Amino acid sequence: MYIYHYIKNKYIKRGMRAYRAYRQFRDGISARRYMKSLMRKHNFPELSKDQIDEAKSYYKSRGYNLINTYWHQYYTNINGEFHKEYMPYDIFNPIINPRLNQIKQSPALLDKNFTYNLFKDFNQPKRIVQNINGFYFINDTIVSLNEAVQACKNYKKPLIIKPTIETGGGKMVNLFATDGEKTSLDNLCIKDLFKVYKKDFILQECLEQSDVLKSLNPSSLNTLRVVSYLNDEGVHILNSVLRVGKDGCVTDNFSTGGLFCGIKENGDLKGKGYNSKGGVVEMSYTGIPLKECKIPNYIALKDMVKSMHFVVPYFRIISWDIGIDKNNTPCLIEYNTARQGIDLQIAAGPYLGKFTDEILAIGLE
Repeated sequence: MYIYHYIKNKYIKRGMRAYRAYRQFRDGISARRYMKSLMRKHNFPELSKDQIDEAKSYYKSRGYNLINTYWHQYYTNINGEFHKEYMPYDIFNPIINPRLNQIKQSPALLDKNFTYNLFKDFNQPKRIVQNINGFYFINDTIVSLNEAVQACKNYKKPLIIKPTIETGGGKMVNLFATDGEKTSLDNLCIKDLFKVYKKDFILQECLEQSDVLKSLNPSSLNTLRVVSYLNDEGVHILNSVLRVGKDGCVTDNFSTGGLFCGIKENGDLKGKGYNSKGGVVEMSYTGIPLKECKIPNYIALKDMVKSMHFVVPYFRIISWDIGIDKNNTPCLIEYNTARQGIDLQIAAGPYLGKFTDEILAIGLE
């Protein structure tokens, strides 16, 4: 019996290693195709031979085969800064992220509905109605469909509706108002709007954001993307950027036309913003110079992120989306562990910061 289990476990482990290798190959191919098409679209010039050699030598010395330098080329051409430590997506997504984050083992933790339970001691937007696996909840109490509809009818301020599982890029995040049974989204009634989202979604109060962030673009909730890393010595902030939405957009996502702007240690903006089209801007869409803006309560915001990370140690690298409310208090919007947009390197520098060598070593364990 012992020999049977030994052989069985041996083949299971082989199968898992084969699957990981296949996943790395598949994800790597997909990422490289995307970036290659992006490079053709922008017609960015090649890196110099010295830059290519430096990047490949750096990764090789740390046990990684840097198949291409597409990401180095993309970031360098947009921001004018070459860093050998830039993190390629085809290394981070299939190798680093799965090694440091227990994503498959902890799927329920990634449901955005569950953040209210996980982070109950931290400031979050007011929840009006939640749909969890098809059941409607108000204040953690299950309610009927009609009660959920009535809660929305009674709420006189604008609401945000968004999916809570396997989301990203601002997809299906919508702002709307109600007028009786009707909503401002294509004049859908509330029940029909619920049908569009089917299940696993949330309706939240639209956060009244800080005057500073609102001044940069009032149509979107402008948030900070803060990347934190957990090791034996505690939680460390790897990087942070401000994300400002495109004029007229509800979301601040880079992929929907928004921009990134790096943040200095004291909370001042670095002064240059970058968009997904390769554009560089020094002023917001509302005409405010970025270099004149300072993030309110930035130190308290970073302390909040560090405290929250200890709640979910299953994930060693987390990308947090943090808003700042009208009282300049940091507010958790959501946290991301599977889809972590590494494009913020454009504005903030190498994704893993001063911990790049340490994290690359863990990826090979």
